[in-house]
Amino acid sequence: MTGIDFLGYAYSAIWVAFFFYLVSLGRKAHRLEEELRDLKK
Repeated sequence: MTGIDFLGYAYSAIWVAFFFYLVSLGRKAHRLEEELRDLKK
């Protein structure tokens, strides 16, 4: 395993983790919006 291979894997892993982080943030925001809507009723 060369250093270039390692960098490629690390770069891919960071992007995947970042993507899942954004998805989870979006879900949390959506859930918060629904809770706020319920509170306003």
